[in-house]
Amino acid sequence: MVGTPVPLAVLFHDQQLAVVDKPAGLAVDEDVVPLAARELAPKGGRAWPRVVHRLDRGTSGCLLLALRKDAEVALLRAFEEGLVEKTYVAMVQGAPPDRAELDTPYGRDQNDRYKFTTHVITARRARLGYETVERLRGAAMVRVKLDTGRTHQIRVQLAESGFPVLGDETYGGPKAERLMLHAERLAFPHDGRTIECVAPLPEELRAALVQLR
Repeated sequence: MVGTPVPLAVLFHDQQLAVVDKPAGLAVDEDVVPLAARELAPKGGRAWPRVVHRLDRGTSGCLLLALRKDAEVALLRAFEEGLVEKTYVAMVQGAPPDRAELDTPYGRDQNDRYKFTTHVITARRARLGYETVERLRGAAMVRVKLDTGRTHQIRVQLAESGFPVLGDETYGGPKAERLMLHAERLAFPHDGRTIECVAPLPEELRAALVQLR
């Protein structure tokens, strides 16, 4: 990171795990984990967060971190069993349908190992559903619910459906102040109850909404 690190907004925190509101522009391993280790450590003690899922550097919002090994094991099991709910909001180019379900093959692009695509022959699937929540000038705000958590999944499936995320030049999106993708809500089982966290819409997305309305 460059300059003085900003404090992480903590949405939930106990001795076992934490949910933080990751700012856009920070990498999970290089930036967020060291920050969280410093800010979430108990007084006089240490806490080194364990990553149980990831957000792209350009994506903001809810990021779940385990603070103990047993919590890491339980959370990874919850992800594998489909017990974790992840909802995102994205600003996309074009006029998407009111609602859509996408279930496609998914894998690395054979022409670029840093990219992913649905145009691949594989048994691996990627699934999501989305609804359009607001139509804008040449764009729309959509809310996406992930059923699987593939790398770049939302960006790729929306782009290859004809509606790239604004600011996602890797997958054909128009230039914007940042990648207009935000992990809005995260819900997961913990200690016999469901924890639900919501990260408010960042200023950059709110400003873009005003501009495009």
